[in-house]
Parts: sequence; structure tokens; C-alpha cells
Amino acid sequence: MNPANRMAQPRLLQAMYGARRRAGLVTDRLVERVTRLRHDPVAGLPPADCDFFAVLDGRTLHVHAVLPAGTEPTDRAEIFFVRDGDTLRCPARVRREAGRLAVEAVARLGDSTDEIALSKGTWSVGLAVDAGPAGERRFSLTVEETPDRDGPTVGNPPHPVSGWLYRPGRSGDGLAQLTVTSARARAEVVQLATGHAEARIRARFVGVRPQDAPAIVFTPRGGGADVVVPIAPVGDDFEFVVPLADLAPDQLGEEVIWEAWVRTSATRMVRLGRFLHDLTDPRTVLRVSRAVLPLNGDQFVGYRPYYTAAGNLAVACLRFTRFTGTPS
Repeated sequence: MNPANRMAQPRLLQAMYGARRRAGLVTDRLVERVTRLRHDPVAGLPPADCDFFAVLDGRTLHVHAVLPAGTEPTDRAEIFFVRDGDTLRCPARVRREAGRLAVEAVARLGDSTDEIALSKGTWSVGLAVDAGPAGERRFSLTVEETPDRDGPTVGNPPHPVSGWLYRPGRSGDGLAQLTVTSARARAEVVQLATGHAEARIRARFVGVRPQDAPAIVFTPRGGGADVVVPIAPVGDDFEFVVPLADLAPDQLGEEVIWEAWVRTSATRMVRLGRFLHDLTDPRTVLRVSRAVLPLNGDQFVGYRPYYTAAGNLAVACLRFTRFTGTPS
């Protein structure tokens, strides 16, 4: 990892600390209740006041902490993650603020080569500073509980690629911890592509391995027969043509709404939609325009894909003719 790259925006982050802290990104109470039950391996270390401890954009941990008064000056520091005897480290930057030593760190989380690969579970987070011939001094990080957060975005979105969750929290002693959970099994929409004659959907599996004869399953709301479209994934990626002729209702002027699923095996289905984002309600932001596409003869279909509040993809189809006008 390149420390220079990680420290590229320290002043910008400093300006964000107060607002983000008030916004409630440090922890949530559910995770705190769970982590209180675990022994914290950094308990007993001298505490450093951590006034910013948050995972932004689902993958980047930001830490700002002030060392205790009297700490010997140093220009080298690291944050470290401890769990079940394993320790991982990330470079940090030391600066002087109001006569005290402060440490800033930016750690990219994930399984790419430039990311820190934390396994599932709860990791204790601490701080180590260079102490010259004496080796290093290690500190725990004390964080405060913050109120629940409201707004158009969630405090801890999933990793935008892997779907894993990195959720900041506190131990029973109020020390910084990071709880890591793997991705929920779903299929993430990559693109809704609508042309003059057909509609296609590109997507990828997240947290799904392996697949056995996978297929898209459109299920009509209110009951009725499913429409099944076999797919041939390449790795985790797949693409298919939306079967508009099969989804359009028999009656002119009638609209049917279909829920989109992916059958990954004979006994398992997962939802298809948009899930790897930080929106509390994707319906208000991830909006898709209705399209009109030809069927056969003088008939057309009004094709309206959209996302539910949970991010699930639904497809509304309306059959009409050129003589009855286009759908409003």
C-alpha cells in the first residue's frame, strides 16, 4: 500500500469530521449491542481519543484520533486490526493539532491488491506509533456513541464491488471495532439497455457460488404463470433479452407488473435489482423512463422497469395498438 496515496486528502477529511460525526456514522446501536459480548484484545492499552471513525462509500475506513498528552513526538504511525490472533496494518499520518499529536488514516477495505482483506467477524482497531529505540507504543481508540441517522443515504452502505459490509462499532469498553459480514446472495443490475426493437439487462452475481442451470424468473404480481429465461453466465456476469412478448398481457390496455428473480439452482432463487448503493430509497433516484417497443403486427408494449424501495427490480408491461395511442 502506498502511504502517499492514502493521505492525499487530509485537509478535506478534517473539514468533514465534525459534520460526519454529528450525522451518526461512527456506529449503530445494533452492532454495538453485539460487540459488547466479545472480549476486546486491545482493552488495557492506553486510550487515544478517536473523534472520527467511519467507513465511507462502503469501502474506505477513515480514522482521526488524538494521542494522549505527553506522547513523545513521532512522524510514523499505523492503525492495526486484530482478530483471533491475526493482525493487519495500514500506514497513518501524524500531525500536530493545538499542541497535541493527531493521527489520520485512510484504509481501503476489500480483497483487491490495494485493499486490506479483513475476514468475516469483529476486528478490534488500535493505533501504533513509532517510539524510536523502544520500538512502538500501542493505543486503543475510544469512540463515542452517536444518535441514529436520518437522511437520503445510509450510514454504512455495502462495498460497491463485493457487497461485503464493514460496519464501525464499539466494544463494551467503548473501544473501536469493525464488524465485517459477507455479501448477501443477490444479482446486481449493471445496465438496463433499451433499444428500438428489444430490451436487454446486464447483471452480475454477488455472493452467489456456484450456479446450477441459472435462469431469470419473472413472477406476475397477483398470481399467474412464471416466465423463465435461461441465462449463460460468464464468471459472475450475465446478460439476457427481456421477453416482452411473453410479459405483455393478453388484453389491450391492461398492465401487468412482474417481479424479477434469478434461479441459481433447482431449490434457490435470489433477487435481481440494485443493492450496492448508499440510498435509503432507490425509487426516488434510480428512475428509469418508460419505453415503447414493437410486438407483432400493429401491437406495441409499454415497457417500464423500476426499482422498489428495497432495490428489487420490477417490470411493468402494457399492451396497446397504434390506434389506441401510446401509454401515458
